[in-house]
Amino acid sequence: MPTAFHAMTLVATIRAAYGASRSVADRRAGREPSAQESEDVARLDLDALRADLRALVVQLRLRAVADAPDSEAAALAQAFEDHVLVDDLGGAVRRAHQKLLSLYPAVPEGVVEEARRLATAAAEEIDADRPALGDLARRVADWLDALADVLDA
Repeated sequence: MPTAFHAMTLVATIRAAYGASRSVADRRAGREPSAQESEDVARLDLDALRADLRALVVQLRLRAVADAPDSEAAALAQAFEDHVLVDDLGGAVRRAHQKLLSLYPAVPEGVVEEARRLATAAAEEIDADRPALGDLARRVADWLDALADVLDA
């Protein structure tokens, strides 16, 4: 078990360092995450994020129905992977929320607000011992359908 714990600690550290380096690189390149973007840029980025989010929803649904592993080390690894998946989902939803703010008021306030609520829900699930993966997947999928109705209209 110590080996699994050390590996997860290493992965978490690398993910944090990678996220920080991406943030610094974006700011040096003049990309401010909270800045208003042009409609074209925001829509292109949202299209990519929607595809990423759909893939994450599929993974969440698969993880939600997976049986718990028998060994303690495998259960620990699965729980870690679940939390990483929820963290990835939350980050993608937060980025989508920023893009939607650039499109507001052309996008309904409810769609923008639901993105914020979903990002908050993902952050809360990360703190849970057993994240509600199926419920989170359903909520994100419903929001993605509403978002598609708005953006693809």
